[in-house]
Amino acid sequence: MQNNTNSPKPPSEGRFRSHSAQGGENAVTQGRTQVIIPPRQPEVRQNSPQQERRRAPDHNFRPVRPPQQHKEQPSHENPPESPRQVVVGLPKHEKQEKQQKQPPVIVDSPNIDSPVKDRSKKSGKKEPEAKNKEKDERKFYFQRPREISALRKMLMLVFGLLFGWCIAPVFFHISGIGVISSSAVMLGIFLTAMFWHLIDRNWTFKKSAAVSLAALLFAAGVAAFGIVSGMMLKASLTAVPSDCPNYTLVVLGCKAHGDKPSWMLNDRLEKAFSILSENPNVKCVVTGGMGDDEQFTEAFVMRKYLVEKGISPDRIYMEELSESTEENLLYSKSLIRLYGLSENIVIVTDRFHELRARIWAEKSGFRNIYSGCCETRLYLVTGYWFREMFGLARLYLFGI
Repeated sequence: MQNNTNSPKPPSEGRFRSHSAQGGENAVTQGRTQVIIPPRQPEVRQNSPQQERRRAPDHNFRPVRPPQQHKEQPSHENPPESPRQVVVGLPKHEKQEKQQKQPPVIVDSPNIDSPVKDRSKKSGKKEPEAKNKEKDERKFYFQRPREISALRKMLMLVFGLLFGWCIAPVFFHISGIGVISSSAVMLGIFLTAMFWHLIDRNWTFKKSAAVSLAALLFAAGVAAFGIVSGMMLKASLTAVPSDCPNYTLVVLGCKAHGDKPSWMLNDRLEKAFSILSENPNVKCVVTGGMGDDEQFTEAFVMRKYLVEKGISPDRIYMEELSESTEENLLYSKSLIRLYGLSENIVIVTDRFHELRARIWAEKSGFRNIYSGCCETRLYLVTGYWFREMFGLARLYLFGI
């Protein structure tokens, strides 16, 4: 049987054969054709500068500055353009925070367009300027003592002490419009000095008109308070002249507790007792009715006190119908004329009360009016002084 050349070859021989050709190249034989395949070179991928920058940091990496090469100094006429330099800090780690910071590495990176982020934001630390700006943006905050000026500290100290002085009568169960108003004024000035940094920061055009008006009214009030206080002091210093030996003592009433005088009334009676003891020929008129919370008239309590001190009852006349300073002087005028006493009167009352009593005495018909004032206790001065301001304002404005 003849061999057929077109018959398939046995599987052992294979269809393809490969062997090493010259030069180490791989060769594949297909039939009579020999294909030479060159060796495959390993592919080397080069990362872009952006990818190199995004790689995970190596915490064991310690940057080393490259040695500086001495180059020829360029001429100043056409200096070469220097590459863009960016300071790259070291990667942070929890264990490396306590260690000394490593020096930064200067790297040439002309392809970086984004600026380097501030590492203070990542660490949570705030610059002093940022803290001050954040503090100023807050609506309400306290200043530290070192941030307050010396003038403000002095005002806070003075008016803080004055506020304590004005509010002291409350602890002795004494209150009224004088205590409230004086305490409010002192506290207002104290708080204004304390929070002036907030007022000055919020001083806008719309608010400045209101604040300026308030400041103007406050200045006018202070000026009026000073002028009236001077008038009150002047009225209290009008003493009896030496060429007027004959006069009548008029003691104005005040609150009584049962048959005992109050502290203020006790001070007035002590002053009357000293004048009557030094002048045996002087007669006295005690004036004051009975209030809603009193058991006896003020005139009765005053006469009882002076008699117990040793003053003869024949020298004391009682006026028990009056309920105000106006009625005290008006009814005393009728009583003096009724018994033929001297119309030269010495008004015995507190120093702050002398001016208003003098005005009502002039309206009642007295011409020669002198002062026999007593000193008010210190913890009661401010409250009653402010209260008298309201009484004088009502008298001048409304005549009552």
